[in-house]
Amino acid sequence: MYYLAILSSIFFHRLFGSIRPLSPPREVLEIAYPSVDDPALDALVDEKLTHLMAALDTSSHSFANQPHSESTQHQRRAQLVVSFFEKKTRKAWFSKSEEEVCWEEWTINVSSITPRNETEKIRVAKSAESQLQMIIMKIIDIVNDNKDHIPPIATTEANPFPYQISIPSETGDTWGSVFKKILVE
Repeated sequence: MYYLAILSSIFFHRLFGSIRPLSPPREVLEIAYPSVDDPALDALVDEKLTHLMAALDTSSHSFANQPHSESTQHQRRAQLVVSFFEKKTRKAWFSKSEEEVCWEEWTINVSSITPRNETEKIRVAKSAESQLQMIIMKIIDIVNDNKDHIPPIATTEANPFPYQISIPSETGDTWGSVFKKILVE
């Protein structure tokens, strides 16, 4: 699945604890992508991808490819957001509390089109393969170019930075209120 490759690539480059790469690497469309050998993360990703598929199923829109075409194509859209947090201690007069501050957020806009025939299916598969290669390379470029905002590791926990995977429609966010951002403090 394409979305698994995208999420795995993000987590591979943004989990800073003691991680082991999955060996042999996973592949989709003959594209190998990096993954972390972490059953708990795999379970969370599987759960969220199931929710994403449900969100795609409920967001079907029909549109004609051409102005005078009688055939319609179904396009489905959803979003997936991956957020990474830093735990910070807030001090008050007589107490301390811990809060999570987001230091990086990835918004993945998902658009799925159901092909009408075999020719279109082949064209869509080739396009998906090309897009996936570009997305994985873009992830690598972003994580290599944007390191200054990553907070220092101040804990001995296995995962120093908590993370969250959400689908904005589940949390009440709208398309206009959610966007990809990398927070630099």
